[in-house]
Amino acid sequence: MYKTPLLQNHGLSRLFDATVLLKREDLQVVRFHKIRGAYHKMSTLPPIAGEREIVYASTGNHAQGVAYACQLLSLKGCIFMPAQTPAQKVGKVRLFGKEYVEIILTGASFDDSFCAAKAFSDERGSTFIHPFDSLAIVEGQATAGQEILKAATVPIDYCFLPIGGVGWRPGVASVFRLLSPATELTGVQPLGAPSNARCYLEQPARGAGQHRQLRGWRGGEVPRLAHGLAVPRAAR
Repeated sequence: MYKTPLLQNHGLSRLFDATVLLKREDLQVVRFHKIRGAYHKMSTLPPIAGEREIVYASTGNHAQGVAYACQLLSLKGCIFMPAQTPAQKVGKVRLFGKEYVEIILTGASFDDSFCAAKAFSDERGSTFIHPFDSLAIVEGQATAGQEILKAATVPIDYCFLPIGGVGWRPGVASVFRLLSPATELTGVQPLGAPSNARCYLEQPARGAGQHRQLRGWRGGEVPRLAHGLAVPRAAR
């Protein structure tokens, strides 16, 4: 896992007449920020949990981080992904996991794969790693927030965070709220998959800190590059 640079994007800075900085998590070894949460979660498992088979469900991106963590920590893993997962993602999971990871392609959506993985784990007594609802994963993602604030040479006025990034938003946001409370935080989603926005519109009176299943919705129309963001559940 690398400490990735915080670099100014001159094109965007010129377009918006501002200093626009990008946290270059695409330079991570797995090309995603998700190795942060996956590695932290798995490296902090109690010994008895680490001795069992690791079971995980993913649309393919976070799976690469989990697979690489399995290889680094010499843990056996079984990763469930939807049957229609692009071959490139499947190949990357195999590449990063090597002989430590078994891949099972099943179901038409992430929810299908998640249910299959949970049932498989319960039946075999494996260690199930939740893809986002885990404090350890959020803590791992929070390291990026620390790096951003350490690298910034001036106060940061605005921070835009993707929603659906496996603990990225709450992890980074928690650091900013503590160390840079004046920064305005904004969550960003694809227009075709506004699960978080719809959660607030459909259930405005519900309590915070809870996951909500959106009625009659299984994801929006988004490019294949971002298909992992088309999820039917959101957090209040």
